[in-house]
Amino acid sequence: MRLRLVRSAHELRHFCQRIYLGLISVCVLSAVAGCPPLETPRFEEGPPRALRTTDEIVATINSNAARLDQALWSSSVTATGHYKDNDGREHSFNFDGSLLFKRPRNFRMDLRPGLGEQVMQIGSNEEAFWVWIEPEIRSMHWGHHRNAGMPCCEKMPVRPDQLVSALLVGGLPGESDGLYGPIRDSRAEYDVLTYHRAAPRAEHRRFYVDRNPPQLVRLVVFRDELGRDVMSAYLTNYKTAWEGGPMLPYDVSMMWAQDGAKLTMSIAAYQPRRDDEVSPKAFNMPNSKSLPAGIDRVVQVDADCETAETAPPDSDAD
Repeated sequence: MRLRLVRSAHELRHFCQRIYLGLISVCVLSAVAGCPPLETPRFEEGPPRALRTTDEIVATINSNAARLDQALWSSSVTATGHYKDNDGREHSFNFDGSLLFKRPRNFRMDLRPGLGEQVMQIGSNEEAFWVWIEPEIRSMHWGHHRNAGMPCCEKMPVRPDQLVSALLVGGLPGESDGLYGPIRDSRAEYDVLTYHRAAPRAEHRRFYVDRNPPQLVRLVVFRDELGRDVMSAYLTNYKTAWEGGPMLPYDVSMMWAQDGAKLTMSIAAYQPRRDDEVSPKAFNMPNSKSLPAGIDRVVQVDADCETAETAPPDSDAD
């Protein structure tokens, strides 16, 4: 095999960038024994842009999210993943499906194997989040957003609340999320925005923002009260969703290092949906009558966080 020498600084920079992006892919998709979060790659070659103020960084991200002024729909989602059940058994999946989102955190992703019946749903509404998986696990886990990330909250196969936050389709965190910040830290090629939860002993979030166009978030990291990484999400392949719409990541890789789980999503296309095109029940949490027959267990992961027994909010009407 003949090797070709790198003959210019431009080629060398391009070669190094390809190696760097390759390392990120290996890190995210490899076994979760893992890789620590890597510094974010650039969107384009060239020197980093000048420093911006914290307000300018936040405004760029939130103004992009604000262009999502309609519901977001995609019927072309491919999702692969790996997770452990409550008994420590490992499971993997490779599904196709659809997603629907409406600001600020109404989210639903329905997944199925090829043309088969639906076997998994990841959902969130203003009050609660849930995930049900019919094959192997045969259960639904759900909890309240107000308790997400608290030590009293049990583990789930996938954290829908973190998925919605990582996609940033609703913008950066605000007071309604129970977080304060951001605290800004500038690096050579990117800026880091850190948000802390007001409640003690709870996780916080870091957003790594590329300083080159389109100057959006490339990496989201959730950390626990001890500073350990809980979840890392890499957002790549940013493109305009539709003419005049927001720039969105078409590829998302999420990893829950402590739980031994990962989820990789690839979206072929996005479409806007008017409010009258979205069913009022689209983001209702399933109940015993609307769940598939194969689901024989429902687990409230934040039951220990509640002072009194509560019914599932916004569940499907009987």
